[in-house]
Amino acid sequence: MTWSAVVAALDDGDTFRSRVSVYLHPLAGRPIVWHVAMALANVAPPPREIRLLHRASSVLALPEGLDVPLHADAVTDGSELVALRAAVTAPGLRVLVDGASPLVASPTFARLLRAGEGGIAALPNPHAEGSYLAVGGEGPALASADDPRLPVGALRITPTSADELIRVVDRHTLSDASVAMRNRLVRRHEAGGVTFVLPDTAWIDADVRIGADTVIYPGAVLEGHTEIGTECVIGPYSRLVDATIGRGVELKGWNYVARTSIRNHAVLEPYVRRGFD
Repeated sequence: MTWSAVVAALDDGDTFRSRVSVYLHPLAGRPIVWHVAMALANVAPPPREIRLLHRASSVLALPEGLDVPLHADAVTDGSELVALRAAVTAPGLRVLVDGASPLVASPTFARLLRAGEGGIAALPNPHAEGSYLAVGGEGPALASADDPRLPVGALRITPTSADELIRVVDRHTLSDASVAMRNRLVRRHEAGGVTFVLPDTAWIDADVRIGADTVIYPGAVLEGHTEIGTECVIGPYSRLVDATIGRGVELKGWNYVARTSIRNHAVLEPYVRRGFD
């Protein structure tokens, strides 16, 4: 199966009251649109390409770190529907996804693709009757709708988990998405042998790496490209930013470690700081 994806990042984002585009607001250390593109790129088989449609008035940097060709197309105000139809109209299987839906997982996109081989399939938006977070199907069939995001008579599919249906439209839904993403990342690390004493109190970014048999105490904040070795203890209310923590390290608590390395088996007493702000 060969297919391609189109990410629609065309909302104006007035509800955010921000100079930053909705799609560039950080979620677990990465822009919202990065999570969408990464989930698409991780589908098996991966898409032939991903096209990102964004408003010409909004500067939208391309997501980094993908193994799939990614192209950005600026869309002038008033020509959104024309641009959407043009992006999906070529023959072949297409997935069109809302760029403000960062929690839709790769297995859900894969199921959408399989359903789209027999006709148009869609993942409903539970908060807006008749609208969808993602649609899939043959390009000409999608382009035949007045708005490819709102196909008529689409086969509805269910998400892999309920939190995938969160669409970020304001600061509150961004908070909801952040909690859901944190829970997802915690479960991933737990499956790799990491213990979170009180996972609901921890914060962790998408690029954090943690070795097996490490214990994370309540209130820990793990940000950026932090790497933690095996058999470490990260004490309560410690904050690590782009830090490298060696094997068997103990941070006793309330530590701040930023942009530096801690050697194997080191012990940091409470409130000790290391690194650079």
